[in-house]
Amino acid sequence: MKRKFHYIATLTLLLASAGCNEKEFLKQNDPNKVTDATFWKDEGSVLSALAATYSPLRPSLYGYWGSFTGIQDINSLGDDIFTIPGGEAATWGVASFTNDENNSDLNDVFTNLYKCVHRANLLLSKIGDIPMDEAKKKAYVAETKFLRGLAYFLLVTNWKTVPLRTMPVETTDGYAAPCSPEADVWNLVVGDLKEAAAGLPPVRDAKERGRATSGAAIAWLGKSYMFLEDYTKAEAAFDQLTAAPYAYDLVPDFEDNFTDKNEYNVESVFEWTFAPIGDQYGAWGVEGANSPMYNYLPQFIGPPSAGGWFKYVPSNYAVREFVKEPRPAGSDTKYDKRMYATLMWKRSVLGEADATFYDNQSFDRMWTSAISTIVRLHPGTTLDTVTYGRFLIKKGTNAWRNVKDADNYWGATPSTANFRVFRFAEVLLLRAEAAAQNGKFGKALDDVNRIRRRAGLTDKTLADLPGKAGMMAEIDHQKLLEMFFEQNRVYDLRRWHKTAAELVPVLKAREKQGANVFGAKHFVFPIPASELKSNPKAEQNGLWR
Repeated sequence: MKRKFHYIATLTLLLASAGCNEKEFLKQNDPNKVTDATFWKDEGSVLSALAATYSPLRPSLYGYWGSFTGIQDINSLGDDIFTIPGGEAATWGVASFTNDENNSDLNDVFTNLYKCVHRANLLLSKIGDIPMDEAKKKAYVAETKFLRGLAYFLLVTNWKTVPLRTMPVETTDGYAAPCSPEADVWNLVVGDLKEAAAGLPPVRDAKERGRATSGAAIAWLGKSYMFLEDYTKAEAAFDQLTAAPYAYDLVPDFEDNFTDKNEYNVESVFEWTFAPIGDQYGAWGVEGANSPMYNYLPQFIGPPSAGGWFKYVPSNYAVREFVKEPRPAGSDTKYDKRMYATLMWKRSVLGEADATFYDNQSFDRMWTSAISTIVRLHPGTTLDTVTYGRFLIKKGTNAWRNVKDADNYWGATPSTANFRVFRFAEVLLLRAEAAAQNGKFGKALDDVNRIRRRAGLTDKTLADLPGKAGMMAEIDHQKLLEMFFEQNRVYDLRRWHKTAAELVPVLKAREKQGANVFGAKHFVFPIPASELKSNPKAEQNGLWR
């Protein structure tokens, strides 16, 4: 079905010209190039512009959901993985809290988010004058508001105070904008997501899968309320996703969320589409009709014996959490089912029959191929390979496929598995947290147990999880296991431990890299130097001055 909606990726040509520098977009005067006068004509032009607005958010390599920058950098901030030094300096700077305003990865993410904002603003400013069906026009406006709201959600959760632009940039003077207070940015996020939720359809036709729905808008609206600590509104938002017209549910097999076997399933609230479209070996970071549409995340995670660059291993803390609660005697696995979809290890060390991966590789073979990289962790990071054995990351790789060189995107079979951005499992865990904060422990328990059952674990009781503290400890544990390496962990840590004095002991206890230098400023990213240079009204976040 993926080929039916590949236009979402390929119709980005008009606004791609604004991608490198928004201020240059309207300076083009080449008569052979598309201009305002020749482009904005009908619904087709709106659809092309909308596709271009999606484009900066879902690149294969760069941006917040780009496997080369955002995915690896945001995940590196959590306590669930160790980042291996010696790769990209920018990634190590983020992972070890030694980044500054010149960090190139953070600049890429920031720039791509504002590309999305600019393109959304441009589309919103033009659509009113385009002759087309009014109902369709309203739906396109809602979809555009979703994308702008999502971009600003990512900006405010990472940078807090950022320039608030709601009109297209047409001049250099127009580009200059001060960094708005965090509350003002959140107001725009909430407003945009509300409009999107009201105007988007709850489901998409097969040919439109991968585009935003009202359910996706509600999910991020609820998540916004969680950041704002408005737990009553958050709970109410998530409640909507558990009733008609929505039919979200947990898929029986947890691993189906990370392969190409069951895409757009009932658990998927929003996912990025990847497909065998474009030049597999095309230039990185270039937007165009032949841009690659493959999923390159396996390249960054997988071991060398599978063609991967191998940049992370599970943290000691994550492994301890996975093995903390064995399943009941007689179960078909010894541990939580999610562990087998998330990690790879020599299972005989923990009392089970050994498994093979990729092209029938033993775990020992994979580990041997990775040793020369693993040693770079020492002496700064002590990887425990004795207590429970040795572990590699499976989630996000192609280990589930019995294919040689499966994690190498230059290989014969690069990944086209979609990337699930928001799953119903996260909705349930966020609703459980909101309910717990609102004193509704029975409701929170129901959602937690729903997650536990899918993992093959027995139900908990309120006596097992006494009060808010007991319930939140279980939610913390379940979110770590359920959402491992899904760009969530750092935000939970920041929300649950609001000051450096609270968070540093937690990071140190869990052996987080860079915990010894973590300070208050590391709750946010610094405004990139490139933005400060080009925007005379912007000021660096006070924590970074």
